[in-house]
Amino acid sequence: MPYDARICSAHRTPDELDALLRGNYSVIIAGAGLAAHLPGVCASKSILPVIGVPVSNNYQGLDSLLSIMQMPPGIPVLSVGVDKGREAAKMAALMHMQYKNVHLFLNEKDKAAKKAIDILKEFNVPYEINPEFRANSLNISFVTLNESAKDDSLSIYVPINDGSGMAEASLNLLRMTSNGLWVGLNRGENAALAAVEILAITDMSLRQKIIAYRKKHAEKVKDDNMKVKSK
Repeated sequence: MPYDARICSAHRTPDELDALLRGNYSVIIAGAGLAAHLPGVCASKSILPVIGVPVSNNYQGLDSLLSIMQMPPGIPVLSVGVDKGREAAKMAALMHMQYKNVHLFLNEKDKAAKKAIDILKEFNVPYEINPEFRANSLNISFVTLNESAKDDSLSIYVPINDGSGMAEASLNLLRMTSNGLWVGLNRGENAALAAVEILAITDMSLRQKIIAYRKKHAEKVKDDNMKVKSK
């Protein structure tokens, strides 16, 4: 699969980053350490799927992992485990397969799961809930902070709050994220949006819907800003 490899900084070379993101790509893989802003900045400026690779440095890479995973709702980044560049490349290759729908492994009563379903409905993306595992499928799985990735297919994992001590349980993410793609805690909507972005690689109509979705939510932020300024 053809690719470009570049060195860029979200902080030190922002203009060069903007120019790179105007290139004709289908998936972005961005590796970063410490505050690890590069994947998130790429995601804010592009509707392509973004895979973030946390680089080990301080705290064994946990700081980078959390920074990449914990994106705000509406701007997803799919994180692999710390220093798992090979996993990122494998997942990027799987994104180019043809997928007809999204398979959901979840508890329908969970709030994060409901958000994921709402997003898929908004984009008119077909989905199945709790299907038997199928090879070559696009999956979204909701897991507790004591579980791990279960297979080598294209799977997006959503860690959910199971009532345990969150700070202590977050250390489990270093182990859990050895396989698959991960979004932030309870970020079901970001998992679904990332799935839509993957499907949009080969579906131009979905790309237009993503652009409209981003614009709508940007306008809400602008409206809130105007209310603050008017006080």
